[in-house]
Amino acid sequence: MSGFFNRAHDIHIDNFQVFDGHLLVNPLEKLEARIAPGAIHDSAERCDAPKCHPETRVAVQDDLYSWIVDDDGELEQPKKIKWVTGPAGTGKTAVMGSLSERCKVGGFLAATFFFASWSASVGRRRKSAFVTTIAHQLARHHPEVREEISKAIEANSDIFNKNLYTQMDLLVLGPLRGIARRPDRPDLRGAVIIDGLDECEAEQYHDTTTAKSKYKSPPPRTKDQDQLEILQVLRTASSDPSFPFRILIASRPERVFREFFDPENNPTPFFQKLDLHEDYNADTDIGLFLEAHFSRIRRRYRLPPSWPSPQAIQTLHLRTISFSQFWG
Repeated sequence: MSGFFNRAHDIHIDNFQVFDGHLLVNPLEKLEARIAPGAIHDSAERCDAPKCHPETRVAVQDDLYSWIVDDDGELEQPKKIKWVTGPAGTGKTAVMGSLSERCKVGGFLAATFFFASWSASVGRRRKSAFVTTIAHQLARHHPEVREEISKAIEANSDIFNKNLYTQMDLLVLGPLRGIARRPDRPDLRGAVIIDGLDECEAEQYHDTTTAKSKYKSPPPRTKDQDQLEILQVLRTASSDPSFPFRILIASRPERVFREFFDPENNPTPFFQKLDLHEDYNADTDIGLFLEAHFSRIRRRYRLPPSWPSPQAIQTLHLRTISFSQFWG
């Protein structure tokens, strides 16, 4: 600490923090220190992430993009949340990644968060950095929101130790409400895209490894509890009139998601789910993918247009479909 103030005197600094050896005074710097940078769609950690091959998944991307950009006609009670689901191997992450890029180019990207259970970053595996990462992106993309979020952090210095509901209210909804009250409020639109929520692990608040003591510890949290908490926080946000964004959530069809998005269990009106396995036939996309790669091989090695034979392509096509269904 002394290195910051060598030869200094008569200094008064109010409410500063040190994170990773760096002095943080600016509220937005404090926010950035609490995000999961690898979870953002164009992060360096996602440089090898799957994306849709050109001319594949066109229909599903057009469907989702249209829902983000166009009004759904429900003006009194708009349906701001849509669930994209499908078993493993149906291309959810590829679709969400390509859609994120398309929204970014079109100016309709509010924020992204890509969970990943395999990531070395704890922030991508757990809920702790979820709201802060969303708020950081909103501040980065919208100057008006940035100003309000900065004020919120200054007024609530302990915000990073609060639960997700409080963080969402103070870091996202509060600033959006402040903007909504302005006479010259900007027209904020776009999508918050969340992928792999089913890969979110449970955050543990109690030490379950030590020997038993006379005090009984609460049972360990499950990933279903944390995943449900995120879903409920997003539902709360979408229900706020000041929240202008559409929310896309992609996950496998696991029980917590099936029950949450079941209209009989949840009175909140969600937009109709999109099932990549049932609603869109991937056979055509597989054919386009194979043909594109065979064309590249023919050009590279100067092979005749008849290579490979139609029979070979058909056999490989069928085997590829069977393989994807097996892993689904």
